[in-house]
Amino acid sequence: MGPTTTARVVLAAVLLTLVVTRADAQQLAGSFEQLRVLVKPGEKIRVIDRAGQEVRGTVAELSSSSLALVVAGERRQFVESDIDAIRARRADPLANGTKWGLAVGGGFGLLVGISFAAEVGDSGAVIPVFALIYGGLGAGVGAGIDALISGDHIIFARSGSSAKVAVRPILTPGRAGVRASVTF
Repeated sequence: MGPTTTARVVLAAVLLTLVVTRADAQQLAGSFEQLRVLVKPGEKIRVIDRAGQEVRGTVAELSSSSLALVVAGERRQFVESDIDAIRARRADPLANGTKWGLAVGGGFGLLVGISFAAEVGDSGAVIPVFALIYGGLGAGVGAGIDALISGDHIIFARSGSSAKVAVRPILTPGRAGVRASVTF
């Protein structure tokens, strides 16, 4: 591999790394007014109150000051100050899977292109073609996988709710360390 081919490989790897970015944060409401954009009547949610109790129900009504849920056939009323968090099922955003698929596929295509160019004695002009083809295939696979994924996400967190940090020592024969966890 000559100096120009090495430079191309390094440049392609840097560009692929820059393409993959952290997924956009999930939308999070800090007030019932903001929550009205994210939740509609009939949607199933989980409410975590200030005591840590979880209530599962279906949204009956949501105003800027109160939330009415149907829980086991009965209507329950919540005010914003009684709730620490609300969780709901949301689909995984397609963008992050597409970006990861593009990066992985492009990286694999880069390796295939380098191998192909070395085997046939090419100057390296085919390397970007392989990277683009495999990157496109990877992006499609990544988007397809993300389309199948949904998960439970926090969609409301009371303003001013604090994070809790727990730190525990790990002391066993031949092993020492610390285990830390953060909950919101």
